[in-house]
Amino acid sequence: MNRPLVVGSVAFDIVFDVHGTINERIVLQNGKLGRQNLMFTAKERQEFFGGTGANIAYGLGLLHAHPILFSAVGRDFAPHFQKHLESNGVEPRVHVEKDNRTAAFYGFSDEQKEQIGVWHANAHDSLERISIVDTFGKKTLSDVSVAIFSGAPTVTLRHMKAARGLLGKKVKIIFDPGQMILFYSKKQLKQALSLADIFIVNDVELRQALGTLEGTVKDIFPRGPKAVIETRGASGSVLHEPNGATKIAAVKPRKVAEVTGAGDAYRAGLMYGLLRGKTLSEACRIGAILGARSVETAGGQTYKLSREEIQ
Repeated sequence: MNRPLVVGSVAFDIVFDVHGTINERIVLQNGKLGRQNLMFTAKERQEFFGGTGANIAYGLGLLHAHPILFSAVGRDFAPHFQKHLESNGVEPRVHVEKDNRTAAFYGFSDEQKEQIGVWHANAHDSLERISIVDTFGKKTLSDVSVAIFSGAPTVTLRHMKAARGLLGKKVKIIFDPGQMILFYSKKQLKQALSLADIFIVNDVELRQALGTLEGTVKDIFPRGPKAVIETRGASGSVLHEPNGATKIAAVKPRKVAEVTGAGDAYRAGLMYGLLRGKTLSEACRIGAILGARSVETAGGQTYKLSREEIQ
């Protein structure tokens, strides 16, 4: 077996499309940020199945990669969210907190497709107390060859260490802190990088990581990762390796409906490419295809792939 493991959040996404832009609402005083009191009016409110982990697993499921999703959810996960994932090829191995609710993400997308988000962890915080080895057993984990870990420092480090300790170099580990990058201390970030084969972030998150590390992209490689993947939205992505950088062109979507989850779709394509034995640059190009398909529909788990696209 050659299966992907996704460790990350499962959440309900509540997304508001708002009038105007975030930038025009920000108040500057003498060229500097002053006190802010922002107000937006919404065009539309939509609710979707979401969460970084579930979004990535969904994309892998569409590609028939039989992903395993490890997360923590609340009493509202079953039956609808669970059935949705299973019907799209995902095997959810989730811990259920019966006295809590599944995590929620509240997003505000403006007319330039820029976004402000609020994360409400709810049951997801219990993932910190659960053992990945006890949940799956050594036999199931031994089938995993590519794994991605997303989220907050304590949870991510705990499960990355467990996977690396059990599987050693057999598993290719992708470290994906996302917007939680700001919560990593310098020590925690160094620990996570030492366990990873690939470090993937968007351009803003990369600048934040380099600020925490007080270094450059080249300084990351001696810490562990063999590659740093920097996604840049509509501008494509960059594959940084010790011997140089490779630009990966964006795939132009047929339309842009909503950008939530596009980066997660990219990660699903990347993992699929690695599972199929593709080079990193080829895997990144597959990621670009899925990222484009994701933005064509609203929500991170609504796009579909044709048989031709999968082939």
